[in-house]
Amino acid sequence: MRKRYLNTIGRQEALRLVRDAMRPLDRTEELPVTQCKGRITAGPITALVSNPPYTCAAMDGYAVSFENTLDADLGSPISLKRETEAISVNTGDPLPPTMNAVIMVEDAEEKEEEIVIRKAAHLWQHVRLTGEDIIEGDILFPANYTLSILDLGLMLAAGITVVNVKQRPRLLIVPTGHELIDIYKQSVEELKQHRLIDFNSYLLKALGEEMGFEVTRGEIARNKDELRQIMTHHIPDHDVFVINAGSSAGTEDITEGMIQEFGEVIFHGVSMMPGKPSMFGLARGKPVFGIPGYPVSAVIAFRTFLQAAYDRLCGTRKSESTVTCVTPFKIASSIGVEEVLRVRLVNKDQKYYAYPLARGASVFSSLSQADGLIRVPDNLEGYLEGETVRADLLRTEDDLQNRITVIGSHDLSLDVLRDMIKSREPTMDLVSAHVGSLSGVMAMQKGIIDVATTHILDEQEKVYNIPILKKYLSNRQFLVVHVAKRIQGLLTAKGNPKGIEGIEDLARPGIRFVNRQYGSGTRILLDMMLKERGIDRESIRGYDREESTHAATAIIVKEGIADVGLAIYPMSRIFSLDFIPLMEEEYDLVVSK
Repeated sequence: MRKRYLNTIGRQEALRLVRDAMRPLDRTEELPVTQCKGRITAGPITALVSNPPYTCAAMDGYAVSFENTLDADLGSPISLKRETEAISVNTGDPLPPTMNAVIMVEDAEEKEEEIVIRKAAHLWQHVRLTGEDIIEGDILFPANYTLSILDLGLMLAAGITVVNVKQRPRLLIVPTGHELIDIYKQSVEELKQHRLIDFNSYLLKALGEEMGFEVTRGEIARNKDELRQIMTHHIPDHDVFVINAGSSAGTEDITEGMIQEFGEVIFHGVSMMPGKPSMFGLARGKPVFGIPGYPVSAVIAFRTFLQAAYDRLCGTRKSESTVTCVTPFKIASSIGVEEVLRVRLVNKDQKYYAYPLARGASVFSSLSQADGLIRVPDNLEGYLEGETVRADLLRTEDDLQNRITVIGSHDLSLDVLRDMIKSREPTMDLVSAHVGSLSGVMAMQKGIIDVATTHILDEQEKVYNIPILKKYLSNRQFLVVHVAKRIQGLLTAKGNPKGIEGIEDLARPGIRFVNRQYGSGTRILLDMMLKERGIDRESIRGYDREESTHAATAIIVKEGIADVGLAIYPMSRIFSLDFIPLMEEEYDLVVSK
């Protein structure tokens, strides 16, 4: 007797039933980093070392003190003595302690005892500072994160050789049909005897492996007894089963009966074509898919349901796309060279806004963090605010949409919060762009984002965040979520060798300062304190030297590049620095209603 599957359901309903019937796997294993492409992290991954681990030359040439080169120009070259004023270095060599710049070998005229230069160097020219790419202790990736090839490089750069990842789900594919032959085991001559080549199972095996499954192709089951034997043998050591063919309504379609024998059929028949005969059920608690025998139907059904199964088991979501995006502000570039920008993409009202990440060729972390790449043609000097450009995606559009994007001030709590979100809801994520408190507020004012971070003290009211938010977000409803109270203070070398006691000491002769970027809450606080004390910014050596994070500020002080910087208290503990507290501040999340 022929059966009919009259109770077909919609594709979305079928996918919901598949997801509801499955539970995430919790098996893990340790693997060498080099074998982790496409694998999913079992927990957060933390950098073991900084990269680079020391301040070094970024080019072959001569290490110099940039102050000694300031008078050099084309019309008035200067000479520097070898081994004292100009020390030969190769790329990657440690920078001599007294030097703070490198002149490329091609920019120097080499003589026996000296070199001649015709262009002044600037501070840290062709120099990589300790930790400019990765800082020891950084959370590189949260739990339930799918590692890419670029991420493997980042982990190796951070000193990581072994990673704890989730085990791949084990998938068994069983081809069925008395008319099939295995082309690797039987002669093509048998095709003349009314036989068909089983190529579906090999194709589906490749698709499954591409998705991330560990796939076994079973022997061809030519009848119900052989299928029962295969199922009985393999159920204990596999997580998912695919029975290819035998899911339709013919007299020899045996899949439905076999699933019922081992468990239950959840649905049989989906309102999509090709792929209508698709079936799903549980066999001794394990998910079983009946995939149609026609090749196109098989591929469509497999991609539709097995990808959903993999995502559910592993906590992932997969799709591919490229997008059109908008520049949120003017982005400068150099004419004459095509520049590839790494960007963070912010999705708002079906439009993407592209926020550029760090551009340095040695800053690998920005490529790992990037959502996409934007190419600036060699005949342009960049893009104006509001221009529409094309981005090549490094992540899927689902990843971009199923996440919270935060723009504003940097804090270590964002990394912890991200890991908590990914651990609780694997298909969601939290990403951030650290462009400063004021920039975050302005992005919210423009309607680009719904979440910002800020710690801005109002000069008149002496209240954090609320006054500035009322001023710039008067046209929006928002909620302020208090995240942390932080202590802002001055970082100095261990032992405080310069005897720095407060803000007034920043203007002392010989004191080198490192500042935060314009628009950051820390910079606003500093400027307010200077104004209250009547201290002229011009009197502070290094006021114009800006860094974009608290950690970057701490590194500059740790390396002795500056004597003092303004940052939050945890930086002193992380980098073993002294700390002079100045003020307790409030670090808040601002969320649009």
